[in-house]
Amino acid sequence: MNQVVIAQLPSPPGKNVFREWSGGMGTALASDRDEWGHDQRFYDVPYAAYLYIARRLQEAGISFRYIDFQSHERLPLATFDATFRAEQPRVLITQVNLPSLTHDLELLARARREAPGMQVLLVGAAGRWFKQRVLAEGLADVLMEEAEELLVSENVAALLAGEPDRLQACHLWQDGRAVLRPAMRRMADLDFVAFPAYELLDFSRYESDYYLGRRYRYATVFTTKGCPYKCGYCPYPYGFGRRLIYRSPARVGADIERLKTEFGVEQILFRDQVFTINPKHARAVCEELIRRELGMVWVCETRYDLVDEDLLRLMYRAGCREIHFGLESADETLFATVAKTDGPKSLALFEQAVGWARAAGLRVHLHTIIGMPDESAASVRNTTRWLRRVRPDSVQIAYFVPYPGTPFHDELRASRELGDIEAIDWETAGSFDSPVLPTRHLSTDQIRRASQRMAVDWQFTLADRIKTKAKRLLGLPGR
Repeated sequence: MNQVVIAQLPSPPGKNVFREWSGGMGTALASDRDEWGHDQRFYDVPYAAYLYIARRLQEAGISFRYIDFQSHERLPLATFDATFRAEQPRVLITQVNLPSLTHDLELLARARREAPGMQVLLVGAAGRWFKQRVLAEGLADVLMEEAEELLVSENVAALLAGEPDRLQACHLWQDGRAVLRPAMRRMADLDFVAFPAYELLDFSRYESDYYLGRRYRYATVFTTKGCPYKCGYCPYPYGFGRRLIYRSPARVGADIERLKTEFGVEQILFRDQVFTINPKHARAVCEELIRRELGMVWVCETRYDLVDEDLLRLMYRAGCREIHFGLESADETLFATVAKTDGPKSLALFEQAVGWARAAGLRVHLHTIIGMPDESAASVRNTTRWLRRVRPDSVQIAYFVPYPGTPFHDELRASRELGDIEAIDWETAGSFDSPVLPTRHLSTDQIRRASQRMAVDWQFTLADRIKTKAKRLLGLPGR
């Protein structure tokens, strides 16, 4: 019998929760599924910290079982209950997320009932933010504050030994409040395991869609973790930390080579918040991949002001085939005052960076947010026009969410000008299905309609749509 269970919780009925996205707060998409589980057709990622935690437990000689409840299309709660009744772990390591918070907490309560005496250790940003509630209700015993990849194993060892005084970098419930136990050491880098425990994953589940021409078996890899930028909307600094830490290029290359040879992985999704934040490190990673001649294709996310033509060409040589930039808004005012408060604040440079990437052979995917506090009909039109002119290969349109731990959350909570932030139903805050707040100029219904229009208008002008309709009426091919 295993001492520890590491569990990725199932998604609740009616939605699919993507637990590592948005700094670990999680995003969600609606589902027709009327049971717990997770639709298997989605391009998803595992919660990567579990792979580091599992390797550290293994190295410490602590027996564990990793259970991905999201690997089930449908998961009756009786099956969930039976798993914990059979396992009877002494410690459960898991996380909760914003779009499924109430449901996740219900599952923690069920697991506790089936495994009496089990202690619950939570990782992740959402649990950390709601620590007062989670700890006060007795749904968790230890709530990690930082360095979870490195220090969870040490805290588990302390729990198993009955030595709570050894716990660190976490919150506990004491004297009616959440009390912080400080970290006794910091996570200096990501090199403390030789190879994360990728063998725990069922890689047959991880296949991309066709956006690079065919489906690829993929894995997620961090070369850096952390983001020091201060963008008002972004949960990355709270979720992944402001301090930048690295995995060495040699380790990254070795990881990817093993992923290819041992698991048949053909594509890497780099999960760095800003892949080129240190251009020297990014270049070294690229050069390592070129040296190893792995033939691996990969995707990354970075900022428009942290690339140049030479670096983008090197990235292509190393296997990069798609690059993601956070645009958020192409309205001049919103871009400069909200979306990119750090950096040159130049949409002209952004357009140039897109051109450089396209010239280097890369697909360009842009992330946009609609519904930030100063969004207006005019700012949406400005973004749409810019996208139509620049022509990225694809665009993601997300609704603004005032994520806990972000500057916008603090500002809007204090001012209350857009309503009571504390009253938000976080179960609806999945980023893609519906807006959760009005703006100073638009209602939530107007935001929804603006998003729907922008999704079409950035790709097709009115003339394009008229032409397409005429061709269909005439039975002609093409658009």
